[in-house]
Amino acid sequence: MSRFPIAVSALALFLCASPALVAGEAASESTTTNAAEERARAIKDGKFRMGEVTVAVTADLDPIETANTTISAEQIQQLNRDDISSALALLPGVSVSQGGARNEAMFYLRGNDPRQTPVFVDGVPCYIPYDGNIDYARFTTFDVAEIQVAKGFSSIAYGANTLGGAINVVTRKPATGFEGDFRVGAFEGNGRTTALNLGSNQGGWYVQGGLAYNQADSWRMSSDFVPNAREDGGARDHSGYSDRKLSLKVGLTPNDTDEYAIGIVRQRGDKSSPVSTDLSTTARYWDWPLWNMDSTFLVTRTALGAKSYVKFRAYFDRYENGIDSYTDSTYTTLKTSGSGAMSPYGHSRYRDFSHGLMAEAGTLAIANHSLKVVLQTKTDVHREGDYTQSGTASMPHFEDRYLILGLEDSITLSPTLDLSLGAGWDQMKPEKSGSTWELSESRSKWHGQVGLFWRVTPGTQLYATIAQKDHFATLKDRYSLRFGTYYANPSLVPETSLNYEIGVKSTPAPWLQLEAALFRSDIKDLIQSVYVETVGTTKMYQMQNIGKVQHEGVELAIGLKPNRYVKGGLGYTYLNRDNQSGATALTGTPKHRVTGYLRVDPLETLYVQASIQSQGRVCDSSSQASSTGLVTSTYVGGFATADVAIGWQPMAKLSCDAGLKNALDRNYQYSVGYPMPGRTWFANARYTF
Repeated sequence: MSRFPIAVSALALFLCASPALVAGEAASESTTTNAAEERARAIKDGKFRMGEVTVAVTADLDPIETANTTISAEQIQQLNRDDISSALALLPGVSVSQGGARNEAMFYLRGNDPRQTPVFVDGVPCYIPYDGNIDYARFTTFDVAEIQVAKGFSSIAYGANTLGGAINVVTRKPATGFEGDFRVGAFEGNGRTTALNLGSNQGGWYVQGGLAYNQADSWRMSSDFVPNAREDGGARDHSGYSDRKLSLKVGLTPNDTDEYAIGIVRQRGDKSSPVSTDLSTTARYWDWPLWNMDSTFLVTRTALGAKSYVKFRAYFDRYENGIDSYTDSTYTTLKTSGSGAMSPYGHSRYRDFSHGLMAEAGTLAIANHSLKVVLQTKTDVHREGDYTQSGTASMPHFEDRYLILGLEDSITLSPTLDLSLGAGWDQMKPEKSGSTWELSESRSKWHGQVGLFWRVTPGTQLYATIAQKDHFATLKDRYSLRFGTYYANPSLVPETSLNYEIGVKSTPAPWLQLEAALFRSDIKDLIQSVYVETVGTTKMYQMQNIGKVQHEGVELAIGLKPNRYVKGGLGYTYLNRDNQSGATALTGTPKHRVTGYLRVDPLETLYVQASIQSQGRVCDSSSQASSTGLVTSTYVGGFATADVAIGWQPMAKLSCDAGLKNALDRNYQYSVGYPMPGRTWFANARYTF
């Protein structure tokens, strides 16, 4: 065993056994009552609070709402957001993207991609170790209780690589002796959805399980799409997918303060990748015969007297996926050479895994302070193979190891004013670099943050935060040759950002909610693709630290519910990204984005709903020739789409809904050559018990 996991285990045992921490704590009726109330609240709202990661900015451990933005299960269900990427698109500051050669759904949080804004599930990091990405369309929301989004200012407990913030998906926890729900759905393209959640809370223990199946043969293109040699319109060629998921969580709750839970997730999937409709590009005929993830975690929380606690988390995640490359649209002959070939055999397989440990100790022993210290380790391993026809493969081994230290203190300055301080140190140590590259040296970064939170009135909160964060270069950034078109760069240094934000959240009336934020991020050593030279007919690139980039913008949101018949919301984001080190445009995000919805309930059992999304143009690709300074950029035009739905609740436990996505049948795309679905019908039924 390495010395890092040993250090974590030793710290956890020391904190649990240390008489000094416990002996000095007088029993406090108020803190015991708070713990009991917290447990009761956790049971009532159906959230697995052990999976939450929050910045507690009051000394009584009350996580103030300005530290996180949340998306509830109710919002996700009402707006028919069946995967994490589409759910995140509801929030100001978030833009989404889907398609590309890998046919993946991803998001940008204030201009930062998922590598720089990682996703966690119940506090466990969830991304492929090789490149820091994952296909978020594969992650369904059927068992989600809440999604927490921290922008820029995020808890030190998240650890490294939170350059732009962090996103945590919190799953369900049962509240009663027996509960659950069953959902069935159908949608265009022979699509079928089935999901079952079952749970039981017996006071001293609980169990939560879920099954989900989501499948489609294809999706329909907009009637405005002009057919060409690669796509004839109608059903999108080679666009099917299938996802199956099993989850199980078992927990012990021996008293009002302690909890011990173990969970497993097994996910199996496959998908097709539609070929680009852009005839000026080389066609890639790819298939993903497997997209699998297995996750196992243990999380515990033990009180140390009335005012202190120790929390422990351990996890092991395994990711296995593969791509097959073919010669043409018949997908019968493997492509074993030339541009777009996965390998000499047409097969490529990744077998990645990561494991980690986290120990957190916190105390309220100092008056008006909520203090916690965190120690974490994480190991990322990437193994890839070029499979022969007989199924054997070489498996080069790449490995990075992280050591993370953090300290966070929340200080109550007055009944209405709170101060949050945090500091941390992150180290990334390369352990394996395949059979070709020499190991690069370890990289480390200090970082810190400060936040001031003022409750002007019970319904209005003002805040200001400054957070310095980091992101270490991924294994892919450092070593991937990308089919012989890139040079490796093992010497990449970490990206760093200084994030500023001021904002307000207000409920001036019971029927009105307002939010506004001004933000700016100064990023140094941003890692981007840079053109180097042309060798023969091949343009060669390299991932480099290009220097300084600035993100700045405004987020506005309004929520309305003037009466029981009508409610709605509107969100707007302005984002300007400026590459201050060159003329190369930054890709992936629009300057302007608007989302909104309006729901009318003419009867208690009937509703009609419409939602919109609109965004400006996006730079899809940009490169700069280093010798000539010539910049070439490709842009995708802006668009606006609308969804409509009608819902009916024929009985208390049964609800049904049906509608149209992209009801106006817009022909739009996030990436050149990869048009999105046109008008698509759907219908669902959900029974809760």
